[in-house]
Amino acid sequence: MFSNAELNIPIAKVAEALGLRAGRAKDMYFSPLRDESEASLHVDREKNVWHDHGNGMGGTVAQLVMLAKHCDKHSAYDFLRALDPSITMSDRHQPAPVPKKKPQEIRSVQEISCYYLKKYLGQRKIPLELARQYCKQITVFSQEKGICFTHVGFPNNAGGWALSHPNGFKSTTKANVTTINTEGQFSTKPSSNSVAVFEGFFDFLSWQVMQSSQKPSCDIVVLNSVNNIEKARDYIMAHDKAVCFLDNDAAGEKCYQRVRDMMSDKEAVDMSDLYGGKKDLNEFLQASRGYTSEMILTPKM
Repeated sequence: MFSNAELNIPIAKVAEALGLRAGRAKDMYFSPLRDESEASLHVDREKNVWHDHGNGMGGTVAQLVMLAKHCDKHSAYDFLRALDPSITMSDRHQPAPVPKKKPQEIRSVQEISCYYLKKYLGQRKIPLELARQYCKQITVFSQEKGICFTHVGFPNNAGGWALSHPNGFKSTTKANVTTINTEGQFSTKPSSNSVAVFEGFFDFLSWQVMQSSQKPSCDIVVLNSVNNIEKARDYIMAHDKAVCFLDNDAAGEKCYQRVRDMMSDKEAVDMSDLYGGKKDLNEFLQASRGYTSEMILTPKM
């Protein structure tokens, strides 16, 4: 925790003191976290905060010092106090109280534009335009870490988001399933006799790539976690057929059995043999030749 005094030190002054190299664009600097050919760290002089577009992190001047100098908060504090003596020792040990915040706080919801998120989608062989049709770029402030992270976000029926980050981090802001109709619209109303069941949104997007279609050929339910299967019960049972694309693990098998029980007098199909040997449909897509993130998908099959 840092005092209010450190917030008054201009972030440009801190960047200069850290020896950060300025980029060509205004208020852009080369990130101290990696070697790069184009400046990706932006400083907001008005709000006195920074955002690293190369990894989605951001925060205060103190957090910039901690990352740039690989030091703890007290060493960062001492660095800032050398720049501004008004930051006193009493500030250090008696920080001003701050309002209690949620563990995760959404700061912005935008169209996917970050370079590292586009690269992440490319690595998973998901075309950007397909991802933009269903997903958003979500910047979340982590109260625990005191840093902003930017994720690919997929909306659910409860108004929450399933979040995925290139570093492997997955989370949700409010647990629920996501249902999509044959027009590619988020809808809780069934629009066909069949429903495809996916565990995660990258599996759904992978299926769309393999179908070479922007719009699904049947209704879709993305569980966003097998723990949400009961929340999908009524939607699944409203169909005559459920085709399951679940993970090749014990949890996926158990989830399929629950779908089969729901569809006791109807049809349930397990498609996991299609990608046997792979964890899930996206892993199978990544290993398959002939698919790239540059694919142009047709409006509908």
